[in-house]
Amino acid sequence: MTGPAQLTVRHAMELVVAGDAEALEGRGLNSSYRVTEGGRELSVKVHCADRSSGTEFRRILRVDAALRGTAWYPPVLDMGFHAAGRPRLVVIRPYAPGAPSDDARQHIVQVAGVLADLAARAGGVEAEEDLVGDYASPWVSGAERERALADPLLTGEWQGLARAMDDHLGELRNSAVRLTRPDGLVIHHGDLHGRNLISGSSRPLTVIDWDEAGFSRRPADAGKALWLSCRLGRGDFVLDPQALHRFLTHLHARLRMPYASAADLARLGALWFLPRHGHVTLLGQRDVSLGPWYLDWISRFWARFRQNLDLLTRTAAALDTDADRGC
Repeated sequence: MTGPAQLTVRHAMELVVAGDAEALEGRGLNSSYRVTEGGRELSVKVHCADRSSGTEFRRILRVDAALRGTAWYPPVLDMGFHAAGRPRLVVIRPYAPGAPSDDARQHIVQVAGVLADLAARAGGVEAEEDLVGDYASPWVSGAERERALADPLLTGEWQGLARAMDDHLGELRNSAVRLTRPDGLVIHHGDLHGRNLISGSSRPLTVIDWDEAGFSRRPADAGKALWLSCRLGRGDFVLDPQALHRFLTHLHARLRMPYASAADLARLGALWFLPRHGHVTLLGQRDVSLGPWYLDWISRFWARFRQNLDLLTRTAAALDTDADRGC
């Protein structure tokens, strides 16, 4: 699969180990590097060992085949496993020059277009069941197990998260089930937010960070993007009424998402903000400070969830009324 840059996984990892690759900032489970080879800047993503598998390889490969040629997608140039110690999946793509967005509200129109493309590009794609899944899948198939696994994390200052899970998990799961379509396969990016939307001089937008790419049978990307595209700022979760209005309007126009489904979509997206034991554990293994940081971050989401959901419900109802009136 080696592309025109002629940088192989083996050579890329030699550069990383030698300290000749620039480590890029990030708080996720995987590590990212920038490498210059043959006068071209390339991105090298090294997946954590616990998330490196043949299934992950096939998932990324299948998504790459479906999205090649899309203006905002950086294609895979080489991909394989680095076998020093525990094997790690390594993916090489073109590096996207430009600036990530600290305010995703300015990209709502583009995000709606990306979501529409992800749905359209899945047409005719056949995906095995192990390639289909999203952040909602563990909660839909095993909510009680996930809740029990998370319980030891939610003591002391995190007891509010336990209450939020007990108060909302049932309704969130029910919304995810209502939005699941057995024949509605879409390509799933997994993390559409401002820092993964790169604006540069050569192209208007590049979507990066395809670590979690795969397929879904519900609008999981749209549900998560709703929360991450419509907030007033990074680090907190006060929804901007105007941004929310724009997001729902463009989603309705591009994906034919009924306004009446907006509350279900928001509750689907909220499942991503529930703490999973495995995720918090892997964050802690990378950096002991990341677990508490993450739990504090999602606690701020749940502190504002009910007020935000009420705002969304009112906004969707008003849009639905206007649509009925032909406004």
